[in-house]
Amino acid sequence: MKILILSHKPPYPILDGGCLAMARLLEDLLSLQKVSKISYHSIETTKHPFDNSSFLQHDKLKVTTHFVDTGVTIYGAILALLRQESYNLKRFKSAEVHAAIRQELQKETYDFVIFESLFAAVYAPHLRPYSKAKFIYRAHNIEHQIWKDLAGNTKNLPKKWYLNQLAYSLKWAERSIWSEDQGGLDLILTISDTDLSIIEGQTLTACRYLPASIAHPAQQSTLAGQQLCFLGAFNWKPNVEAVDWFLTQIFPALKQKHPAITFHIAGKGAEHIKHWQQSGVVVHGFVPDAKEFIAAHGIFVGCLQSGSGVKMKILEAMSVGAPIVLSNKSADGLPGLQTNLVQQDQDAFVSDILELLENQERIKERASYFSHYFERHFEAKEVQRQLLQMLEELQNNR
Repeated sequence: MKILILSHKPPYPILDGGCLAMARLLEDLLSLQKVSKISYHSIETTKHPFDNSSFLQHDKLKVTTHFVDTGVTIYGAILALLRQESYNLKRFKSAEVHAAIRQELQKETYDFVIFESLFAAVYAPHLRPYSKAKFIYRAHNIEHQIWKDLAGNTKNLPKKWYLNQLAYSLKWAERSIWSEDQGGLDLILTISDTDLSIIEGQTLTACRYLPASIAHPAQQSTLAGQQLCFLGAFNWKPNVEAVDWFLTQIFPALKQKHPAITFHIAGKGAEHIKHWQQSGVVVHGFVPDAKEFIAAHGIFVGCLQSGSGVKMKILEAMSVGAPIVLSNKSADGLPGLQTNLVQQDQDAFVSDILELLENQERIKERASYFSHYFERHFEAKEVQRQLLQMLEELQNNR
């Protein structure tokens, strides 16, 4: 099997959940004996530059990068708004990227072309005439839902209006990519079973669910007492919103009963958010090993209020056997999860954390549950088996 992949940012270094999801698929594909070559095309931007020294090296892998200026301009934003175009997607379109991949598809025969995320899938309809390969869009989430949630959670009326406009234009652009007539796709591959059911209801394009894998780490949670933690990239608005919500709505109630409790925040950009630097809060900034950080800092709080798709940070927390408390959004896309582990409001969220803080046996039970849940659903060898089966079925479906 020969595979070409296009991603909207480099998967390495692994700076956020999106990078991790892309890196894991690449490593899972390279582990398959039937895969003989992967040509990886990555868009790089000022926000996400390419670093060759951090990129995976493998004899079956060839990497090509393309710089695209995705900088936001007032003129561009207003023009897109007036035209009701998705400015989020438009900024990733490049004639140079299209030409480079078109030439490669014309020069060499590939079995599959995988578009990592919606921002890469915008190229699929335009490349369809140049290849007989099976085109796969890997949907990390439902993008317009993120902006819709952010709009719903803000009280600033002008900001709410603008976010709703972004969500609206992105919704129709996203649906055109899903469309069996317009998207140019053979398969939509979701990493969330929740997203699968939503997308399947709105397209005749074939859809499948394939979970993102996580390599089983050497680290295991120390179940450290009186510690809570959160990890995420803070150039992604839902992560900032989540920590703000936790610090204003949840943490004060916890500190009232447990004055010595500490909340540890890690991730790119955390150190720049000044109002998080308060009593009982430890801001670590970027950490080189996410799993090591989670394993060392007690209960992982999945406190997202906006978003869509499976959250890779939750999978990493599961992989080290951390006890986890989940909001509804943080639990999105996790199949067969016990419903009592998903907290629907802030009172339930506080109560769940307090129960864990005050009962060591509960902490051990919660950690054990998520550890076994991870092995059933996201362990790398099982995902790789499903991946190979899916590719073989798609390849034989000529």
